[in-house]
Amino acid sequence: MAKTDVITAIDAANPAIVNRVEYRGNVQHIPFEFTTDAVYSAEALEISKKLPSDSYVIGIELANSAIASGELDIGYTGDADAIIDGADLTSAGTVSYVGAPVSVGGKALIGTLTGTMSTDSIEGYILLVTNEA
Repeated sequence: MAKTDVITAIDAANPAIVNRVEYRGNVQHIPFEFTTDAVYSAEALEISKKLPSDSYVIGIELANSAIASGELDIGYTGDADAIIDGADLTSAGTVSYVGAPVSVGGKALIGTLTGTMSTDSIEGYILLVTNEA
């Protein structure tokens, strides 16, 4: 039977020792909802509190209404645009991240919002994988 690269690596290292972050980790859901009437110029958004060590962002899905001059960054303490950099929110749509896992262990997720909101919203979720049981 053929094996994926991950299973081949596990077999080569030691099949009894598996880091849950790399294989069969605990996926956690962080809801994201931001609705307001205001004008923002690089406004910082707190998205999470400090995350557990060995945490990785594995996906983001956010739906937005059209926000005049709207732009969004998402990252973590120390690098505010590490995950999403300059997502355009001027048209209603979806901002997504699906890519290489981003290490966020011991950090808080933050965002930066620029734009004029008038009963506009950004809603969705961020998915993490952790080593927690």
